[in-house]
Amino acid sequence: MSSEDCIFCKIVRGEVPSSVIFQDDVCMAFMDAFPIITGHCLLIPKQHFVNILDVDGDVLAHMSRKLSELTRAVLKATGAEGVINVIANGEGAGQEIPHLHFHAIPRSKGDPFGFKFPPGYRDSMAPREELNRVSKLISNSI
Repeated sequence: MSSEDCIFCKIVRGEVPSSVIFQDDVCMAFMDAFPIITGHCLLIPKQHFVNILDVDGDVLAHMSRKLSELTRAVLKATGAEGVINVIANGEGAGQEIPHLHFHAIPRSKGDPFGFKFPPGYRDSMAPREELNRVSKLISNSI
C-alpha cells in the first residue's frame, strides 16, 4: 500500500477527520475511530512506515517517549486500572492497517477486552535446552 492510499497518511494530511490528542513534527496521537473501549487511542508516525520492522530508529525513539506520555494521559483521563500498549507487526500478528501504529487501550479488571494467555500456559515450564536453543537463534539474528 502506498502512502497515497493509506488511511493513516490521509489522517496526517488532514484528508480524513480525526480527534487529535497531540501531534508534533514526528508523530501524532488520536482517538481510534473503532474503539475497543472508551479512551482507546493510537499513536502513529507522520512518515509512512509499514511497521516496527522498517521504522527509522530516531523516529521509534521519539515515539517511545510520546507513547509513555500518551499512556500516562490515558490512564489519568479514563480512571482505568491500567493501559495495554499493543503493536502488531505484519498480518500474521493481526496488523490490519499497514502503517506503524501503537494502541493505547485503557483496561480495568472485568473489562471484556484484555491480553489473554491460553489456558494452562503456566502449567509447565519450557525445557531449558529449548529456551537456550531459541535464545541463540534470536541472538544470532541480531
